[in-house]
Amino acid sequence: MRSTFLGFNTARSGLFAAQRSLDTTGHNIANVNTPGYTRQRLEQKSSTPLALPGREGMLGTGVTTVTIEQVRNEFLDFKYRKEVNASSEWEARRDGLMHIEAIMNEPSDTGINTVIDEFFQSLQELNKNPQELTNRSLVRQRGVALSNSLNHMHGQMERMIKDTNEDVITTVRAINSYANQIARLNEKIFSSEVGGSNANDLRDQRNLLIDELSELVDVEVIDVVDPNSKGENKATKMAIQINGQPLVSHDKVNRLSTEDEVKHDHIEDLYINKVKWENGSGFDSNSINGNLRGLLDLRDGNGKEGQYGGLPYYMEELDRFAQTFAKKFNEIHASGYDINGGTDTLFFTANGTASSAMIDGNGNIEHDKITAKNIAVSLDLQDLNKFAAATNKELLPGDGSNILKLIDLRQDTGMFKEGAPEDYIKSLVAALGVDTQEAIRNTQNQEFLTEQLDNQRQAVSGVSMDEELSKMVMFQHAYNASARMVNTMDEMLDVIINRLGQVGR
Repeated sequence: MRSTFLGFNTARSGLFAAQRSLDTTGHNIANVNTPGYTRQRLEQKSSTPLALPGREGMLGTGVTTVTIEQVRNEFLDFKYRKEVNASSEWEARRDGLMHIEAIMNEPSDTGINTVIDEFFQSLQELNKNPQELTNRSLVRQRGVALSNSLNHMHGQMERMIKDTNEDVITTVRAINSYANQIARLNEKIFSSEVGGSNANDLRDQRNLLIDELSELVDVEVIDVVDPNSKGENKATKMAIQINGQPLVSHDKVNRLSTEDEVKHDHIEDLYINKVKWENGSGFDSNSINGNLRGLLDLRDGNGKEGQYGGLPYYMEELDRFAQTFAKKFNEIHASGYDINGGTDTLFFTANGTASSAMIDGNGNIEHDKITAKNIAVSLDLQDLNKFAAATNKELLPGDGSNILKLIDLRQDTGMFKEGAPEDYIKSLVAALGVDTQEAIRNTQNQEFLTEQLDNQRQAVSGVSMDEELSKMVMFQHAYNASARMVNTMDEMLDVIINRLGQVGR
């Protein structure tokens, strides 16, 4: 049987539902500019109806509020994190390659090809008067300029590797920091939801952290429903994995470490920090993506066996140039005669040592000791008379025929597989330019994809002020109508209580 006050309860449920909807709308409006905030809405359903006698039907009893839920598409989150991960990786490569381009500084009036050109021009001047000490001094100074340019480029790249290594350390620390924050939020969210509630604002904070973590390294997010939780919305325990290994297991964190210093695989006397799990297990950097992968490729990639061509690749190419050029130049120079009739003098040596320091016990010249890092003009050439300009000892001091052989090296297309010395540098710079343009293009493409997906996410989860304001008016009218319903029920009861039976008195 219907209760006398059923109408009051029905109207009261409408008042409370409208009030909670207004509260939710106000919360959305207040967080319109909050990063990572997800729009919320109040889910409601009709209350259990009351059966009327005589099978006359079911009488509605009002509305029940179920839960306040987030309006979020998890598939768009997954896609966004994949794209922002790739975008961050290409961005790291782009920035690194552009820095290498700045170090190479080609083509320009101050680049390595200009220095090579000036070196050979000084040889041309010396050929005009082989015994002129001023011209000999110019050749030596231009040789010093060439070796210094190679030393400088190699040193800048080595410094860049050290800086990139610091970036790797900082990135790993950031990953661990995000993992710690997510673990703490996991515990808070689980405590809030184990009774059946939705910790929407805490979830927003966690999702924002996962988005930012996804820029650094690709992660797999796994939610496991807790069987002991109550309510329709079961509480979950979250795990985040990298390469199938857990970074976060609910409230526990398996941290990454960069404490171990190891010798760089391809550069002597250079130590870098190895990324591994803090528990000692290995970390496969080739199976990850994101900013960390981009930095590791830049720091360690030697371009061999399918590896990315990073700083070690370009440093090894400079080493190959320095070693091959010095070897060819030295072979011709050592075969000639200086003003005093001496021979076997090297022009370029490792660290500028004397020629004798480059000869092993079997009398072989150890050109493999020369790199772009240590190439320098031999100490022997401090005596300008030691420059071997002649090929005929009998024609000294005016013979300059050996200089012509040295000048011909400029056009020696067989010196490198890429051609002459300047061709080699142009080829190296061209390869660098192609790699850089690829990185720039992919970065731009990924940024576009990331922006598109973020716009799709915002279309679903973002707060629209126009939509919220229209809902505010709608809920306000619903509240006013329910209030009016209470007044109407009150008037009806007043008739029954105070005026019924008084007609005609």
